[in-house]
Amino acid sequence: MIRSTTRAVLAGGAALALCATAAQATTYTFSGSTDSGPLQGATFSGQFSYSDVGLPSDGEVALSSFTLSFAGQAYTLASATSAATAAFAGGSFVGLSYLDDASADTALRPQVGFTPGFVALGDAYFAYVGSGGLGGFGSYGVSAVPEPAAWLLLALGGAAVARRAARAQAALR
Repeated sequence: MIRSTTRAVLAGGAALALCATAAQATTYTFSGSTDSGPLQGATFSGQFSYSDVGLPSDGEVALSSFTLSFAGQAYTLASATSAATAAFAGGSFVGLSYLDDASADTALRPQVGFTPGFVALGDAYFAYVGSGGLGGFGSYGVSAVPEPAAWLLLALGGAAVARRAARAQAALR
């Protein structure tokens, strides 16, 4: 029984891996906090995606989606005032390039931007201009969002482990 369950999980995983390799969008989440300016300590978070086909070793690729939540405001690709991109250097992701500086009332809606690092994500930063034209900076981290196929594979593996543990406990009784 365990061998057949293992074979089913492995076969399902192989099928999911084939589906995953056909995927063309990579999605990430980011979060950080500001370390200067009038909104020092404010947190921000969001999500972005881009096509993983033909990624440059050095250069930028256009974002296919972008959301940011900061200071009670939502920012999207539609609100960007310049091209929104993911930047790469030496084959590594080094940060986002995004600018939303169209707000005339920065007390209500801060102007925000992301600047990629030169050689590493640790060099990238988030910047804002808020009330009275005063601004600040912050850093951020990025995490990959598992694809639905990866979640399914994890769930199948977890279910198999739980069944084995239940059988082992039943055998001890």
